[in-house]
Order: sequence, then structure tokens, then C-alpha cells
Amino acid sequence: MSQIGIAWSEKVHGAQGVHGVHGVHGVHGVHGVHGVHGVGRRAGAAGAAGVLGLVVTVLAIGFGGARADAALIAAWNLNALDPASSTVLPASSGLGTLDCTGLGMGLGLMQGTTLGAQPGELAGNALAVVGNVYNQASFRVELATDGFTDLAFSFATRRSSTGFGSNRIDYWSGLGWRTLASFSSNATAWELQSYSLASLGAASSGYLTLRFVIDGATGSTGSIRFDNIAVTGTPVPAPAGAIALLGLAGCVSRRRRR
Repeated sequence: MSQIGIAWSEKVHGAQGVHGVHGVHGVHGVHGVHGVHGVGRRAGAAGAAGVLGLVVTVLAIGFGGARADAALIAAWNLNALDPASSTVLPASSGLGTLDCTGLGMGLGLMQGTTLGAQPGELAGNALAVVGNVYNQASFRVELATDGFTDLAFSFATRRSSTGFGSNRIDYWSGLGWRTLASFSSNATAWELQSYSLASLGAASSGYLTLRFVIDGATGSTGSIRFDNIAVTGTPVPAPAGAIALLGLAGCVSRRRRR
């Protein structure tokens, strides 16, 4: 017999004893919830306790729910970025923080793009860094990821011909920085970069930190731009069947009060 079957047997039949032969929906008053005599009420109460016990057992075991579509956790369109007032920018959608402190005086603005933007957003600004003096500079993205799995992120980027062409993305593992990927921005047009975090366990603690490290600029006017940074994930579904059983338990509880 399966674990669920055993739980049903112990919780429903065992709790009802002799008078619970017909279960929660017993036809006769002595055996069911609908009993009008004291014995029937006690048996009905035992049946209710049995169902509640089954619900707890099912919740403990858990069922796989239907897979949900990827949802946006946080995104930054960079349109509100103002280096003169702050190097830290909250997400324009969702909750999270973009920290550009590591770019120092190199943090600037250039024309952005709608590539990778959220629906209805304008091109606006892009985060920009100019000059090979800022090789090895970095900025970070931080956000909570509780309730999500199969994380992924994307961003739009481009550079000039002498700009930063040897870049990498790190993630914080809890013990130190680990390299996720290396990339070289397109020198002629915007391109969308996309990466999966599903196999890294990078956000197993419920918090994700990514670091963008730029390098490879060969001239004082060499530049790179970033825009429309987004982090998505698949919402963790509630245990399938558990919600329905909680509803059943509620029905039994209401019938006991009548």
C-alpha cells in the first residue's frame, strides 16, 4: 500500500474505531458525520479528525503541481539612473537593487534601447562606462529570490570598437565569487545576452547577487553600455491536491458545527 493509502487507513478508519465503518459520509447516524445521537456525533468528529490528519499527511508528503510560466522578479530599465545623485538604483519593476558604486567616477549615461525592455518602456538611458582606466571596474545586481526556481537573467549591451570587450559575470555562492560567464559586447549594435542560473544553486539561500566585471578597453574613449537588466524565475507552485483537501476539511468542520 502507498504511503498516502496507509495515511488514509490510519487516520480515517483507525480514528473512527467501530463506529466509523462508513467514513465521513456515512449514511447511518451512528456511523457518519450526520448522526443525531451522541455516538454518531463522536464518530463524525473522529471522521473529521481523520480527514484533517490526511490533509496534514498529504501536505507533509507534497505533490508536484503544474509548472508555471517564468515570471519577472526584478528589472532595471536604467531610465531613472542619475550618477550625480546616487550610484544605487532600485528596480523599475519588481524588487531589487542595482549598485554601481564599484564603477566610481566612471559611471555615466548614454542612449539606451528597447531591446529586452519590459512592455511599454521607452529606450531612455543606458548605464555607460568610458575609458580604459576603468578596466576591472564592476557593478552588482542584488535581489531576493524566495518562492522562485529556475532563475535566469538577461540584459542588453553594446560597446565601441576600443571599448570593453573582455567582460564577465560572477555570482556570489555564499563562500565567494564564482564566474558564471564571460562575454564580449557587440561593437556595432545592441545585443541581448541571456543566462540561466538553474543549475548553479546560486540563490538557494533565497538571495541572489550578480557582479558585472568589465575589462579589455584599449583606449581612453572606449566605452560599454548596459540596459534592460532583468531577472526571471518560475514560481514554486503550492502542493497540488493539498488545497483541495484543505477545502474538504473545511466542509467537514462546518458540518460538525451544524
